[in-house]
Parts: sequence; structure tokens; C-alpha cells
Amino acid sequence: MTVLSITKSDDIPLAPVYGKHTLVYWNSAGWSNPIRLALAVANVDFVDVRIEAGDPNDSASYKKAWLDAKQILDSSGVLEFPNLPYYMEGDSVKLVQSEAIFRHVGRQYNLLPTSMPEHRFEMLSEELKDYDGYFISQSYVGGPDVIAQFIKVGLPKKLAVWGRIANDGNALIDGPNAKINILDIKLYCFLRKVLFAQRELKTKPSEHEGWVDSYMKHVEAVPSVTAYLKSDFLYRPLNNPHAKFGTH
Repeated sequence: MTVLSITKSDDIPLAPVYGKHTLVYWNSAGWSNPIRLALAVANVDFVDVRIEAGDPNDSASYKKAWLDAKQILDSSGVLEFPNLPYYMEGDSVKLVQSEAIFRHVGRQYNLLPTSMPEHRFEMLSEELKDYDGYFISQSYVGGPDVIAQFIKVGLPKKLAVWGRIANDGNALIDGPNAKINILDIKLYCFLRKVLFAQRELKTKPSEHEGWVDSYMKHVEAVPSVTAYLKSDFLYRPLNNPHAKFGTH
């Protein structure tokens, strides 16, 4: 894979970079780390375009590179609904919406769960999207106190259910000897955020989280995950510089 750090609107791609699958997002974990990790797990040689938001104290320039490029993507008809993240694959696949991109990658590279029917997978995927969406939005709107309340009060019982789904941490979601799937990837990326918040906010894990460390080790033991974590995985920042939490 290739990582490109972008600061100017002229460098934000209107077509796949180098003819490779191209993912475009901010230089943050945000909504895109599960997509990045899924592509890495699938051993796709993709281009990861990371846009620098700039200085939030300079209102004239903050996010300007993207805002200018967004107008071009719209007026040129490259994207029907210009937004971040967006994903381009050849001439025919041009997607926005993180969930649509994520599931496309899962379908194309045989990363969908095999241990459950499709309707259950879709429910669980949406459930994780809700958690992550709340974490992201409250990182911007609520700040540390709201995030702390979420991980101390709102999340523990939900994680207890996910512990059962994840075989109490004894295997990946599809079971012993199964390969990693995109639910594992999405759950893993969200748990990384939770653990980061616990460290930053000095919040102890609940009694419902005893499975988490073991489960994450199962994910990290997958060779393609191990390699990506050692190379271009974007650990931080979680969010853009104007957020109230997760900016470093």
C-alpha cells in the first residue's frame, strides 16, 4: 500500500491514484480505519490518501483543501454525493459512505462472516456503527466527560453481549480456526478507541470486558493484521484537530 499525506486541494484525487484502489479520508482514524484494515487484511495494494485538516484556529484555511476539492468533485460529476471517506476502484466503482465502502470490500474480498446469516451480520454491523458514531460525534460535541460516561455507563453491558458473540475472547467471531472477517475488523478498531479513551481518561475497564484483551490478541495474530500494525496503521489521531477529544 501507499500512504499519501495531502495538504492542497489540487492533490486530492479525482481518479484512482496510480491506477490502484484509492481511499480518501482525513489524516485520522475516524470512520476509515476499519476500511483501511480490511483492505490490508485482503492484501490489496491500495493508496491511502490522508488529508491534513490544518490549523483549526485559522478559519480561513482550516479544511480548505477538502472543501475546495469537494466542489470540484461535485461540479465534475466524479462523485454523486461528494463526502469523506470516498473510495475509487477502476472506472466503475466510486463510493461514499463508510459503511457502503466497508461492506463492498468485505463482499469483494470474501471477508463476510460465515457463522451467521446475512441479516444477523447486517444487524451487528449496524450496532457497531452506532457505537462508533456516538464515540466520534461526542468526541467533537461532548468532549472527555461525555466519552468517559459512555465507556463507564453506556457501553459495558453492550460489551458483555459482544463478549459472547466473540466467543468470550477465545477465538475470532466465526470461531476457532476461522479466518478473520469484517465484523472482527470493525469490532477490533472500535475496541482500540475504547482502550485509548480508558487510558487517556484514567477509566478502569468494567467487569464485562475481561474478554477484550484475549480477543484483540487473536485479531492481532492474523499475519496480515500483524504486518499492517507494524507499518502504516493509523493509531492516532482519532479525530480532526477541532475535536474536544482524541486529537493527538
